[in-house]
Amino acid sequence: MNPLRLACGLASVTLLIAGCTTTTDTPQPAAVGVLAPLTGPDAGWGVDAVNGARLAVDVVNDDHPELPLPLAAGTGLPGRGGARLSLAARDTAGGPEAASAALTSLTEQEHVAGLVLADSTEVAESAASQAQRLRVPLLDARSTDDYLTELGIDWYFRTGPSDSRLAEAAFALLARRGQGTGTITLVTESGRTGSAAAMSDLRELARRAGVPIGETLTVTASAADRDALHDRLDAQAGHTVVAWAQTAAGARAVADAVGQTGERPTLFGLGQGFRLLERPDGGAALLRAVPWSAELAGREPTARLVAQLYEQRFGRPMSAVAADAFTATIALAAAIDAAGSSDAAAIRTALRRTSLSAVQMIMPWDGVRFGDDGQNQFAAAVVEQWQDRGYRLVYPVELASSAARWSSPEPQP
Repeated sequence: MNPLRLACGLASVTLLIAGCTTTTDTPQPAAVGVLAPLTGPDAGWGVDAVNGARLAVDVVNDDHPELPLPLAAGTGLPGRGGARLSLAARDTAGGPEAASAALTSLTEQEHVAGLVLADSTEVAESAASQAQRLRVPLLDARSTDDYLTELGIDWYFRTGPSDSRLAEAAFALLARRGQGTGTITLVTESGRTGSAAAMSDLRELARRAGVPIGETLTVTASAADRDALHDRLDAQAGHTVVAWAQTAAGARAVADAVGQTGERPTLFGLGQGFRLLERPDGGAALLRAVPWSAELAGREPTARLVAQLYEQRFGRPMSAVAADAFTATIALAAAIDAAGSSDAAAIRTALRRTSLSAVQMIMPWDGVRFGDDGQNQFAAAVVEQWQDRGYRLVYPVELASSAARWSSPEPQP
């Protein structure tokens, strides 16, 4: 063989080998699952939850240096070699059985690194038990019942505040009102998981706040119960109603009963039902303790920018449910990145070590840090009131845009 041709051939082989050894494999995406009701009566807010999670994935995957959120600057997960985050959403249909089946499918077939759940308490309890069996981290973005973090499920985490934390904000505002509060009537939606525990917790929190309790009542969403509650309330005077409801129908029944009484007592709404109540059509002077306020988000730079991104992508304003799911997904992504692997146990450990500050949030909280029970210890609550045909922030006072009103609201159109 010609020596020159041999030399050229050897050089070509050398270059090919060098090229092969310097090629970097693209890291595999890290998948997260989202469970929400995408069919049935709660499908509207279930879609919002999935969209909130999708926006969080976009923030992680794309470069958003203007946002001080975890993983917003740069692209992908640096702890996973720049891997992108992917999202797999499944429908719970608002039921525990469908949620458990969907969780199993996401874990065993999609091999998700963790899951975000936005659904009712009953669904959360079932999903938490299934996550424990499958050993996959589950972040609850929506439910608030205290007992869920008392079940001893160490693969379960909750990003938002518990009912007790929400109620603390309510009673703190009532305590500021002082003697003007009078006697309060406690009302809970009966037939719901956690209703007995909620009543017990409300009694204890009222005692601690020095707020006197009169009657304790239960109600369902039925017209008969609503009318009976109205009659009981109409016979009383000089009182405030503190109510806990898990469903929007239950919350509306209470609001209608209160709004139709002669004196229209102030109504303080707690529980997921009141967070889903878009407006108190019955005319009640409604205050509610919530983890997120759209009005406050419009005044806070980071939350406002995220809400603008949400509206640009999905063509509708960011809702509280979307903000819940966005926050939980960001917290899960930060833990996946910190773990540096797809190992579920490593991600669970990273979640337990998670420490996000207030400036890394779109929520009005002190940040995210999970306790031994999986509850975010930094989650907080604010109080908003239906005023002038919209919800206005009234507590804490340093964040308030309006003072709480203790008289009847304007007539409803």
